[in-house]
Amino acid sequence: MIGVTAAASAGVYLGRGYIDPGLALPVLLGVLPGSMLGAKLLAHAPVKLLRIVFALVITALAVEMIYKGLTRGM
Repeated sequence: MIGVTAAASAGVYLGRGYIDPGLALPVLLGVLPGSMLGAKLLAHAPVKLLRIVFALVITALAVEMIYKGLTRGM
């Protein structure tokens, strides 16, 4: 149901000119196959590995945010 609602919203935004088709099409072509592949891999991935990857990504983002917060104020 969410996908149908999102598709309808995207159609409205496209019709009103809020979406640049030249930018949206390459993104769409990358997201659709990537999300399908990711969903298939996720079903078979070990939970421990997912937790480690998630922790590493969150830690990297936190370090980046702290660094930017400290260096932009100077």
